[in-house]
Amino acid sequence: MNTLAKRLRYARERMGLSQSELARRVGLRPQAIQFIESGHVRRPRSIVEIAKVLAVNPEWLLLGEGPVEVGVQEAHANYHDGVSLTEEAVVVARLWMELPMPQRLAIKETLLALLKVYSQS
Repeated sequence: MNTLAKRLRYARERMGLSQSELARRVGLRPQAIQFIESGHVRRPRSIVEIAKVLAVNPEWLLLGEGPVEVGVQEAHANYHDGVSLTEEAVVVARLWMELPMPQRLAIKETLLALLKVYSQS
């Protein structure tokens, strides 16, 4: 992936986010993400915020240099919902991100069905 546009799209799709959802989480208009992914913007001012949402290294996202992912501590620090993630949860999340989208959806449906059965018992 030799361009910011390609790296951004890769990272966004890896997280399972639409352009609109990424824009919402970063506080941008969806067109801003579209412009970056189309190659019209090469140095977005919000690169650090985008990288945080995507849990990737800002340097990798912008320049293609350094490791792709941020470390566990950085990802943990960027989680804003007030929920503390265990190391086990971080490992599961990383494995989850490696799955293709159809498998993610199947697993999600299975988990929701299990939770529904569990809550009724």
